[in-house]
Amino acid sequence: MFCPSCGTLAFPNPKGDIACTNYKCGYNGPANVVIKGVDGKNVDLSQAKSSTAARGRVYDVVKDSDKRQGVLTTESYMCPKCDKMEVFAYLEQTRSSDEPETRMLTCKNCGHGWREY
Repeated sequence: MFCPSCGTLAFPNPKGDIACTNYKCGYNGPANVVIKGVDGKNVDLSQAKSSTAARGRVYDVVKDSDKRQGVLTTESYMCPKCDKMEVFAYLEQTRSSDEPETRMLTCKNCGHGWREY
């Protein structure tokens, strides 16, 4: 629940009254405040419910750690082997930290890999 006076988060007691936690506001009273919702209808905040129930989640395990390809780029790089323009690219720090990253590139068509410094 939120304080109808200042909007601070407040927790209602069993009777439904709230005591604002903001020391400058100090609101004590009922939480049955009606506001306009997003759809334009009136919403009674005293009837609001919350739930802590966890929802199930489906996980897909992708085993592609042996093929680190990166982001697919088009029109940015050309494969020197087959002249195609679809290339996977990612940055890797191969030298010391004060040196720039190395761009690792892999052709989508033929799988040829090369790097740019």
